[in-house]
Amino acid sequence: MIAKEDHKSYFAVMWLAIGIISAIDLYWCIKNQHIMLEIEQNPIGHYLIVKDGGDVALFMGVKMAGTILALGTLVFLYHYKKFYAWLSIISLTVAQFFLLYYLGL
Repeated sequence: MIAKEDHKSYFAVMWLAIGIISAIDLYWCIKNQHIMLEIEQNPIGHYLIVKDGGDVALFMGVKMAGTILALGTLVFLYHYKKFYAWLSIISLTVAQFFLLYYLGL
């Protein structure tokens, strides 16, 4: 049986992985901003880049706000609805690692 403290550690590691992979994605978007309008596949992201005159600042701000909201929600869920917290963090961690794979990193 896994100790309760180990569960906290696993949750923390996944929480950090989500944040770190989001930061890597943010870095690559800014680094490649000169071609983001042509290569962005997210229709909302593409729309935000167009609305910002081809700049990625608005898109990156919204993206980071979403990441912070998601990470904050995970902490809230962990304290009040652990089952949903675990379900969510495992799903998000897997999705983030797929993103990392997709980025070729």
